Amino acid sequence: MTKFKLPIEKPEPDIENFVNIMNGKIIPDKPPMVEYLIDNTVMKPILQDMLGRKWVSPTDKTDNMDGEIDFSKENIEKINAWLDNQIAFWYHMGYDFIRIETSLALPAISLSVLDTAKVSGDRVRVWQDESKGVIRSWDDFEKYPWPKIKEEDFYIHRYICEHLPDGMGFISSHGGGVFEHLSRLMSYEGLCLTLIDDPALFKAVTDKIGELIYEYDKYLLELGKLTAILQGDDFGYSTQTLIPPEDIRKYFLPWHKKYAQLCHEKGKPYYLHSCGKVDVLMEDFINYVKIDGKHSFQDGVASIVDAKKSWGNQICLLGGVDVDKLARLETGELRKYIRQIINKCTPGGRFAIGAGNSIPSYVPVENYLTMLDEALK
Repeated sequence: MTKFKLPIEKPEPDIENFVNIMNGKIIPDKPPMVEYLIDNTVMKPILQDMLGRKWVSPTDKTDNMDGEIDFSKENIEKINAWLDNQIAFWYHMGYDFIRIETSLALPAISLSVLDTAKVSGDRVRVWQDESKGVIRSWDDFEKYPWPKIKEEDFYIHRYICEHLPDGMGFISSHGGGVFEHLSRLMSYEGLCLTLIDDPALFKAVTDKIGELIYEYDKYLLELGKLTAILQGDDFGYSTQTLIPPEDIRKYFLPWHKKYAQLCHEKGKPYYLHSCGKVDVLMEDFINYVKIDGKHSFQDGVASIVDAKKSWGNQICLLGGVDVDKLARLETGELRKYIRQIINKCTPGGRFAIGAGNSIPSYVPVENYLTMLDEALK
């Protein structure tokens, strides 16, 4: 790790500059950096070995945000120490912002399994059940313990805003979008069947989730130092959308349009993270929803270079380093690959370099640092 010029001893974050590059007001000599999520397996050794900080987990159940956080008085000191680490990491790695997302309590059927990445040890990961849902009927819908939004839901966000270093911004969102939570509550198999058998129930559950996230966004946008909302909602996989595009347009995009309008009323950008092959929806994202930027790209589906050619003059493009390549390539090849992306996507601005999706546990720490090192040159 010592061969990298990281961590940066005296960073100079400039979130205003980041936003101006993203909206095309500034054409940079080099792109800023962006990430959606960074797994703790990658973050932990950097914080400990490079920044000399003690690792703290906000929950004893898992080493990530999969477990429910205890906000009791006895646990607040641990949560604050964890948040201080998060801020220090994003700051000293050279980002202009910190991004953290949290979710309302929307209990679903899930599977707890050991993380498959060798470096993760015996850490437990939580995966949704794809065939068993907690909402399968109108009776289930009526009895479901729908949460109410409370001030306490935003402790993490307020703490970050109150402790941001000068020049640094904060990008957040509700953890999981409307479609994603629908698939957790009904299961993917269940939502597909309900879409055909009982579209009224499908819409009722969708709208309930959509309204909760809308109210959540209202709270977020009252935070003075919130820079933007980067909302995740995965509509696709490697070959097509997860349900027919016309149904995504009918049931889900109107909610994202409302979220974008809410942001724009506050003068904030609305960025969308959506995985998979969603090119059939891009014109809807841009012209109907009116997103300001798109995140999540993979070379086997839609590369960041191709996306830049197609949409780079309309919205900003975030990330783009294919996660498979980030995980597998040797250092020399990885540098060449990242440099090619930077050279092709930086002209004209509206581009930030980072992983095409997130930084998962199986990305080697050295490869992650290589990406940052190449981006900072």
